[in-house]
Amino acid sequence: MADLLNRISVDGVWAAVEADLNGHTIRVYQLPTDLVRIDTTTANSYADVVSAHGLLQFGHSKDDPHRPQLKIATAILDPLGMPLITTVAPGNTADDPMYVPAISAVRASLGTGGKTYVGDCKMSALGTRACVASGGDFYLCPLSDVQLSATRRRELLQPVWDGSQRLDRVVRPGAEGKSDELVAEGFSVDVPLTGPMGGTEMGWTERRWLVRSCAYAVAEESALDRRLAKAQAAVGALAARKQGKKRMSEVEVVEAAAAILTRERVTGLLDVTVQAATTTRQKRAYRGRPSATETVVELAVAVRRNEDAIANRKREMGWQVYATNRLELGLTPVVWAYRDQYRIENDWSRLKGRPLGLTPIYLQNEERMQGLVHLLSLALRILTLVEWEVRERLRKTERTLRGLYPGQAGRQTSRPTAELLLAAMKTISVSVVEVDGRTQALLTPLTDFQKELLTLWNLPSDLYETLARRFPKPVANMSEP
Repeated sequence: MADLLNRISVDGVWAAVEADLNGHTIRVYQLPTDLVRIDTTTANSYADVVSAHGLLQFGHSKDDPHRPQLKIATAILDPLGMPLITTVAPGNTADDPMYVPAISAVRASLGTGGKTYVGDCKMSALGTRACVASGGDFYLCPLSDVQLSATRRRELLQPVWDGSQRLDRVVRPGAEGKSDELVAEGFSVDVPLTGPMGGTEMGWTERRWLVRSCAYAVAEESALDRRLAKAQAAVGALAARKQGKKRMSEVEVVEAAAAILTRERVTGLLDVTVQAATTTRQKRAYRGRPSATETVVELAVAVRRNEDAIANRKREMGWQVYATNRLELGLTPVVWAYRDQYRIENDWSRLKGRPLGLTPIYLQNEERMQGLVHLLSLALRILTLVEWEVRERLRKTERTLRGLYPGQAGRQTSRPTAELLLAAMKTISVSVVEVDGRTQALLTPLTDFQKELLTLWNLPSDLYETLARRFPKPVANMSEP
């Protein structure tokens, strides 16, 4: 295994393996090749950072920022989610520069022209978009604030708020007897662009779709309302007297209120007023203490919602700007194409989670870490193909599978997962025995459900019988030298 990991960690060797696999798999399974999704993730390790130029580095991570990591970029084939290319980079590498090499690797396998590359906002760098457009391909990605400022977005959306901009609609058909559900609405503007490519400037036209997602807008508004309520309660309690706590001065209350508004991201949405009331009272003499006059300052904090500012903030919620150079795409295919980006997240879950278990990495050698990522990407290919093949056959024949879920014999599904499908084959076993000097392999009988799966995978029904007949004779001494 160590020798294998060392071998496939070499970039040139691995690129040749991927290119050969891509051509063979696409030809055999007749896979569509017009839409490719690209994304990056990180994988942390228990090993130590070897050098400033090694793979393991500390960097931004959603997993465990206290452990060093390496970064993985992959391009998958839509809709089945099969990895086309998998590259490994140091853990402190920025995401933006990893997209162009990934696109170039895909082009080496599938050719240039006519393909649509879908990615997140880190793919929206002008150089990346120019690279895609220069090869006759297309891109679809949201624009970050760096590519399109918040001020410019408001300018583009102002006609919508004025009521002069017509919006196209994306709807999800309702179930029987129910009305259609509005998913999103938006409009487009065309922008001429120029970008660097190979030492020269190239030009193309980009269509920018300004889209308001209804569910996203509702979620953002609800989150804002919760933050406003939390900030109001926290600011209102600043002047309350607490046993054992020193009273805050007027300046301290104002500073604390500003800090709360900043923390809850509601600055400008709540107006805070602090009023001080001074009262004087006479303290009578007591034993050896003379009488005295005491001045007490009482603070009152008033918090008022700035409804106009809140309304302006809410009208901006739910909006996203998608950029594409595929001008014939309408709003509906743009929205659904990007929403299907979760498919690459499913691959990350399998690669790093329970099915393949890449993270955390316990290897100490960085070359073998890279080889392990490559090896598990092969397993990921198998999982996606096993799943896609069954789902496609069920879809074409309008059938469902029954008996896949343990303990739920009547439960049916038309979209089984690879993990469930493979689990259904676990009961198959081969026992190798030797009688009178003759070796025999005894195969457990296949169930009707297992035979049905073999049919769905387009595999021969006697596959396991053939393997059992050719099962090798057991080695007498299995111990290592």
